[in-house]
Order: sequence, then structure tokens, then C-alpha cells
Amino acid sequence: MKRKFSLLLLVVFVVAFSACGAAAPPAAPNPDTLPDAALEPPPYNATIEYGEPDLITDNSGPLFAYIRYPQAGDDTDGAIAEWADNLYQNAKEEIEERQKADDSAEGEINIQFDSYLVDDKYAGIVENGVFMGSHMAHPLDIVQTFNIDVGSGAMLENSDILDSRQNENILSLLYDKLLIMYPEADELLYGMYENYLSHIAISGDGIIVIIERGLALPTFFGELRVTLPYDELGEALRLGEETIPEAENGPGAGSEPGPVIPYIPPQSSEIDPSKPMAALTFDDGPSGHTGRILDLLEAYGCRATFCVIGNLAESRQETIKRASEMGCEVIGHSWDHRSLTKLSEQDIRTEILDTQNVLQSILGRAPTPMYRPPYGAYNDTVKKVSAELGYGILLWSVDPLDWKTRNAASVYSAIIGSIKDRSIVLSHDLYGTTADAMERVIPELVSQGYQLVTVSELLYYTGDTLDAGRIYTKGI
Repeated sequence: MKRKFSLLLLVVFVVAFSACGAAAPPAAPNPDTLPDAALEPPPYNATIEYGEPDLITDNSGPLFAYIRYPQAGDDTDGAIAEWADNLYQNAKEEIEERQKADDSAEGEINIQFDSYLVDDKYAGIVENGVFMGSHMAHPLDIVQTFNIDVGSGAMLENSDILDSRQNENILSLLYDKLLIMYPEADELLYGMYENYLSHIAISGDGIIVIIERGLALPTFFGELRVTLPYDELGEALRLGEETIPEAENGPGAGSEPGPVIPYIPPQSSEIDPSKPMAALTFDDGPSGHTGRILDLLEAYGCRATFCVIGNLAESRQETIKRASEMGCEVIGHSWDHRSLTKLSEQDIRTEILDTQNVLQSILGRAPTPMYRPPYGAYNDTVKKVSAELGYGILLWSVDPLDWKTRNAASVYSAIIGSIKDRSIVLSHDLYGTTADAMERVIPELVSQGYQLVTVSELLYYTGDTLDAGRIYTKGI
């Protein structure tokens, strides 16, 4: 089972239909006759049990990129990071090539991951997302799985996990599970094929099988994700693990709009409005580096605003609670970092409200009715929806480009050289280099007399108000 470290770097761009060697499928039924479950999957909640999230991000365009992948400090890190970088470079090259014919061409690539750890012996990783371009009729799905023998640091092939000689039994089990999920799909499944098992991942509940959009069922069913329980795989399972712990599944965020609690401005006798103040803000967390930033803020008696990704929140509940208990502000940064300007009004609502709802469930109270849009991108539709929901839109006045340079000294110089009284500073707690920079930034700003406060405090103590649908870049 333990093999030399090797990996085929494979980017799977899934078109709307796939030939896959099967007979032509029957005419697709009317989507209106299918159950809601087939058309509206629940909000995605990231599971992160193995590795810390790392990120390739590009906010400068024409390709807007958000590619999240795990790094665990072992021999597999390089291959996973290389896969993510190749994915980014391929997407970037495609958009650049399109710009030669159309200089308005642009695109977005958004990739999330789930990681599972089983008995500290095995890890499974599912990378999943979409690549969208202004020249495309439909977005392209991206799927990649990695499986790791944690002890040896070796990548596992699919044949290390499932016995291919048992494929008939495995596919029979997969068929049964699909019909449980989608009973109305019986007439559409005209066969079960081995390529349905191309993407598998180890998890606490069983082997996850990801079937690409349009491969087994019509495209409107979307991507299919099915778990085959260990105890039902029998002799087909090759991991040799007799006891697999049950995964702990927390409640989903839910997409139903939650009540917007009226905003009550904070009040603190520690803040002197006559002295300079600034708000440090941190995007794309929580991460393993957030705690170090909280340690610094606590040591110097400061506060900050953390703009969190909704589908990361449940995996970092203690970090979020600690930030709130320290007096820091925790607000949303969308559910999965999709550019809101490219979404429908309903999808924008879902991105905002799902994130606010999960934060409310963690904090036990409503977060401040304000959020930061991914990439700082907004348009009239985003402003309209935000106003209707009762949320302000947070941007910034100082951008140290920490996501781009990944250099602590550069981040320090950019912030110290640009900050002014009432500035709002953008940075990202996803990066260790940003936490390194804060070890110098925070004590330096305190020594210069700055009061480091939350955005809400900055607005309130500079005489501003938090208004729905309004853009905020600094205190007045």
C-alpha cells in the first residue's frame, strides 16, 4: 500500500456532456418535475480535518482567482501546491489568450477543498470548484482528489483504497446509494461504468465518490457526491481498517434568510475620539495563523475586524468565539469567496445570509450587519441587495498586497507607510507572512499613538453611521 511518492497532476475540466462510452441517454425529464433535492443542494460547509488552508488568490484581473488547498507540513505539500499553481496558470493563460481577440475578456476561478483525517493514519482531500469565463456559455467544473498514507507521507492510488476486482460490487452499491438520493433518476441510469470511480476520497464515514456533472445523470442534477460506508464495502475495501470513527457533522448554515438584528453602536470608555485610530481588518480566515494575530492584539490591548469565509466558520468555531470575546468584530466575507458581481440577486442574498446565519449560530447573537465582498467587487445589484437586507459594504483605504507579496517586511512597510488617522487596513489572516508582519505592525502603530479598533468602533467614534447598502473605506 505504501508507495513511492508520485502523483499525476490532473486538471479535470468537465464539459456539459461526456461520451464516457455509454449508450446515448434518454431525453432529459423536465427539471420542474424533479424533487428540490435534485436541483438545490444544501450550502457547502467546508470540512477541514487535515492540513491548514493555503491560498492562491489574484484580485487584479482579468482572472479573479481564489484557489484554496491544504498544506500539512509533510511530503505531499509540494504536489498539492503544484497542482493548485498549474490550475491557476492554465486558467490565467486561457483568459490572456482570449484577451488577444477581446480585450474585455475576463474570468473567475473558485476552488474550495474538504479534507478528512481517519485515525491519524489516512487523509482524503477533495478539491472542487468552477472556472468561469466571459467567453463561456457555461462554467467548467473542476474536480481533483488526493489520498494520503499519513504515516509514510505517500500518496495513495485508487487501487490502494478499493479493489478493482470488486468493481461490479462497488458499482452496484453506488447505484443503490444514487437511487436513495434521487429515486426519480432510476430511468436515467442506463448503466454503471468504472469511470464513475475516477474521483474517490477517504473520509470518516466511508469512501466518497464524486461523479462529474453530466456523466451519470443529466447536467441539471449537478455534480454527484456519494459516500460508500466502510461496513458496506466488504472485501472491496483495501485500506485494512476495521474500525473507522464516525464523522461529526455539524448543522448546515441554511440558506433561509435570518432576521437582521438592528445595529447597536459599541461604546467604550477606553477609546478617545480625539486621538488617532485605525481599523485592522483580516480576510479569508479563520486559519491556523489567526490565533497568533489574536495573541498580538490581546497583548497590546487592541481589537480588529475579521472578515470570515462562511464555509470555514464551523471548522474554526473556537477561534471565532475567542475573537468575539476579546472585543474583536467578526463579519462575513461571503460563503465561498465567489465574486458577487457575477451572481444573481438570489445568489448574492444566499452568499451574505448563509454566512451571517452561521456566524450568528456560533456567536449566539447577530453579527454586525456589514460584510466585505470578495475582491472588494460590487456593482449596483450588490448595493441594491445589500440595502434590502440591511447590510453595509466594507472596503478599505490601505492595501498592503499581502496576498501578492507574501513577504512580512513588504507588508510592514506598506502599512506603516500608508496608514493615516481613520484608515481601514486590508490584510489576510490566511498567511503566516501576514501574521509575521503583524508582530511589527501592531506594536509600531501603538507606539505611534494609534488606537487599533474595530470598524464599527471606528465609524461610531468618528461620528459616522452604519447604513444599509453604503460603501465604507474609512472613518469620516
